[in-house]
Amino acid sequence: MTQSATPLSPHAAATAGIPWAGILAGLAAAAIWGAWPVASRFGVQQTLTPMDLTMLRFLVAGVLLLPIVLRRGHGGLGWGRAIVLAVGAGAPYMLVTSSGFTFAPAGHGGLIIPGFMLTTSTIVGWFVLKDAPDRMRWLGLAIVLTGILTMASAAVLDTTGFDALWKGHLLFACGGLLWASYTVASRKWAVEPLHATALVSVLSLIMFSPVYLIRRGTAFLDAPVGELVFQGLAQGVFSAVLALIFYTKAVSILGAGRAAVFGALVPGLAALFAYPALGEVPSLRHLIGLGLVAAGTILALGILRRRRHG
Repeated sequence: MTQSATPLSPHAAATAGIPWAGILAGLAAAAIWGAWPVASRFGVQQTLTPMDLTMLRFLVAGVLLLPIVLRRGHGGLGWGRAIVLAVGAGAPYMLVTSSGFTFAPAGHGGLIIPGFMLTTSTIVGWFVLKDAPDRMRWLGLAIVLTGILTMASAAVLDTTGFDALWKGHLLFACGGLLWASYTVASRKWAVEPLHATALVSVLSLIMFSPVYLIRRGTAFLDAPVGELVFQGLAQGVFSAVLALIFYTKAVSILGAGRAAVFGALVPGLAALFAYPALGEVPSLRHLIGLGLVAAGTILALGILRRRRHG
């Protein structure tokens, strides 16, 4: 005799349709990326340069994940597609955004990059992946962008030298477009998170190493051992490997448009992390903006709607 299914409790029924695995993966990626600017700023305030940090990032991640690429190759993805992923989330992305920091403050990059990534991922995902946003998701995205603009307003209004600033903003926008290309491509090609991360890391090491060796030689090895270990873990293990695995997992579960929303949390989280780590007190606008981004993220992910209809 077949047993009847056990009825779900009201709470279980309300939450059964919520893709918590994707949401938690996206939050983990956002938390790591929020800590990345703090670790990077700490690094450049010590001994290492942005190019040193980039080299260290992909040297650690590339060597760590090289066995996966040697064993699986492109895994049926094709080297052309693998290079597209590496350009979007690897060394070219890092070089473009790092160059932007020579013209504009880091805070501007932390706002413009996720803003462009979110908007582009949503629009391109709509046409390429047929992932059309519903009314609630559009409302959430609008609130998210309002939060980003709120955080950006104080920084832009308080900054002089706009003649150079626009160059940095343009580079940050290009960085956001590159990351959006990774977001949409990884969803369209249904890439496996760990393998995609391995391909990005190894191909980035291959592409960036000659550039670094020509310009800097082995300069990063002159840094203290403790600093190299800390930045190697922060850049190469957490930012380059774990965050990309979490983010790719979020994309595979939630879709390109919804997963891109987590990038909007990065500026506010970076401001919060910078307070205890660097003594940088977040402004009222940063806190208000973070609150708006968090609220918009909840709407864009459809959590409230699923609870209501559960």
